[in-house]
Amino acid sequence: MRTAGTTHSGGFTLVELIITVVIAAIPIFAIGTLLVGAQQGWQDSYNSVHKEIQQDALATMTTFGNIGRKSNRSNYKVYRIIQGAFIEATPASGDTLATGQAVEMHYWENPPASLDLDMLDTTNTGTHFALFYLDGDELKVDLGEVVDGIGAVNNGSRTASDVETQVLAHNVDTTNDEIFSHTVIGGDGQGCVRLNLNLEDDDGQRVEVKTATLLRIVWPQ
Repeated sequence: MRTAGTTHSGGFTLVELIITVVIAAIPIFAIGTLLVGAQQGWQDSYNSVHKEIQQDALATMTTFGNIGRKSNRSNYKVYRIIQGAFIEATPASGDTLATGQAVEMHYWENPPASLDLDMLDTTNTGTHFALFYLDGDELKVDLGEVVDGIGAVNNGSRTASDVETQVLAHNVDTTNDEIFSHTVIGGDGQGCVRLNLNLEDDDGQRVEVKTATLLRIVWPQ
């Protein structure tokens, strides 16, 4: 029997429904915020790793290391570039460290699969050359073939005409442009060439490229 003045409903009131929706929305909003933040963080990390400056640093270290490991330590030179001329770098008096803006290495591009007379020829110090050098704020490498024992530089001038030029890095900080160095003892280089340069992009990000490559003694060692 229903008492006068009382009502009964089996559903939710509008206020209860609004409160329920708001409570349910709170964790959904929180999860969405976390997902958006994670996505943005991943995108920022991806962009940082794949920026041109990072790609340039990787290309420089990879190319420099690969060429060096194939090169002959008896026929390489570090140069200082003075008014366009390539002058072999020599240590200061009483020092053993020679520095410069370029380095030329001679290496074997396609070593034979088996022993032959070419490998026993001690005058054959490499079939190809690689000349790494600074050109303004770019690090470049010239690749070509050694002809009659002459590579990229002869008597201070770049003489090779049939070369492949690659730009390894842009935006090189040239405050200290003597980026190549090696140790010289008794007039002879010791076969370990070091590279130390800084890259800086338009966003102000800086990357230091600091590596070294150890050249071979003689082929086929």
